[in-house]
Amino acid sequence: MEYNEIIQLIQEKGYRLTDPRKKVISTLTSHSEFLGAYDIHNLLQQENVPIGVASIYRVLSLLKSLGLLRSEEFSAGGEKYRLESLTSHHHHSHQLICSQCGRTEEWIGECPISNIAGKLEQDSGYQIEEHWLRFFGVCPFCRKE
Repeated sequence: MEYNEIIQLIQEKGYRLTDPRKKVISTLTSHSEFLGAYDIHNLLQQENVPIGVASIYRVLSLLKSLGLLRSEEFSAGGEKYRLESLTSHHHHSHQLICSQCGRTEEWIGECPISNIAGKLEQDSGYQIEEHWLRFFGVCPFCRKE
């Protein structure tokens, strides 16, 4: 979803368009990966944007209540958020989780199980809407130690 579409929707729903809301939305629209409140806070601090983590959580809560955000639990990383695509009906996530340090990354790339999902739809009659796949192993940083 684009920045202007989100801004327009918030205004149509009667919510005020505060500076913190604009900054958080801008950050979310410029990143495709899942981000936690502290990730957003750190990114905004790098841009010298004064905003508290509580304000970020309030914006995330609003966006989630409007159906604009998808949240997911990332092990030690806590709950993280990503803008929902309103045009896509099939959502998925593939996570790589380090069993030693708890580092969690989302695999961004071609979906390794899209063929399996298609076969499941064909065989079961279900229309698959979303899936999550988590791989556990040792991250490159822990392997170096």
